[in-house]
Amino acid sequence: MFTASGPKPAIILIPASFSPLSLYTAVTTDLESHGYTVHGVELQTVGRRATLPSMYDDAAVVAAVASELAEARKDIVLVAHSYGGLVACEAAKGLAKRVREREGKEGGIARIVFVAAVVPGEGESLMDLKDDGYFVIDVARYAEKSYSDVPLDEALSWASQMREHAAASLQQKLTYAAYKDISVAYLVCEEDRAIVPELQNSFIVAMESQMGEMRVDRHSVKSGHHINASQPAVMAETIENCTKLPSL
Repeated sequence: MFTASGPKPAIILIPASFSPLSLYTAVTTDLESHGYTVHGVELQTVGRRATLPSMYDDAAVVAAVASELAEARKDIVLVAHSYGGLVACEAAKGLAKRVREREGKEGGIARIVFVAAVVPGEGESLMDLKDDGYFVIDVARYAEKSYSDVPLDEALSWASQMREHAAASLQQKLTYAAYKDISVAYLVCEEDRAIVPELQNSFIVAMESQMGEMRVDRHSVKSGHHINASQPAVMAETIENCTKLPSL
């Protein structure tokens, strides 16, 4: 359990699809200025590589960072944006703080903060595989839809920094519903045109249906999908608030 008066947990930040970690610099800097140690993860599925990567490759990278922190007896908060929600759940297998405590171990993943995230159930994937192996965004359309709450020229600038995303990762099925073992918070982006609020809320309902007596700690912000671009300070503040609640 961690509390407001205790040591700050380590944060692992998992970006959205198509997104290099550099798009979260403002969020990371804000959190670090408040005394948090942030471990940002570059998704293997973002950008073209010699071999086509998978969602499981992304999860393995996150799990490696989390495992090292857990073995150092650190409490961990995963911050998962959009597609990162799928990665966070998959990566948490065997690393939940509750699970480790039952094994007589200290440290582990104490909370997941989902940010406008896609959270499928076990055995579910996100969408069908595309023929060429990669999704490539249409910058203008992506800017309008996913950066909807910033001026158009700024939205185009952000969208132009997005890279290809390995399509296979969106077809691969989740094997571990981490929210059954880990305390969950969810930041709902109320003006999201990519993962609309109704869909975000449906993920919350679906999670709670499998969480027993636990409930999702719900936060709502009037923001488009990429709150990391339009309101990074608000995103950072919400993450910070989510680390101050007991992991029950």
